[in-house]
Amino acid sequence: MSIRRLVLATMVVGAVAGGFAPSLAATAKPPKLKVQLIEFQVTPALQYVAKGKINFVVKNAGTEKHEFAIVRGDNPAALPTKADGSVDESQIAKRDKVGELENLKKGKTKSKTFKLSAGSYILFCNTVDREEDGTIVSHFARGMYTTINAS
Repeated sequence: MSIRRLVLATMVVGAVAGGFAPSLAATAKPPKLKVQLIEFQVTPALQYVAKGKINFVVKNAGTEKHEFAIVRGDNPAALPTKADGSVDESQIAKRDKVGELENLKKGKTKSKTFKLSAGSYILFCNTVDREEDGTIVSHFARGMYTTINAS
């Protein structure tokens, strides 16, 4: 039995010395950034993150359905909007679109990893609701956005 352990130990040491061990960078999980959505706020745990892959863990702590979108930019007021006050995502340059999580039901959490290069990003909810009286409510128009920076 001790000979088997010695042979196994020798094989492991040889593999590590020979460069066959996986690198730590290849096996490391991307850092998590928790984000809370509530009427009508987007609240990330951090305003500054390291560039690279970030696992956004988004919780809808509100009472309505939300979505979570990320675009490159530093001024939410500069985003193109539709007549209902929502962001016209079709008018945002493809290179500036990072991604989104849709249909976040109340009390639910979703996560997804996105790659951020150095720069500023706008996080927002682009949900549009129709109230019982017919009033249209754009979550973005009500101020459901914030910015973060990656460096």
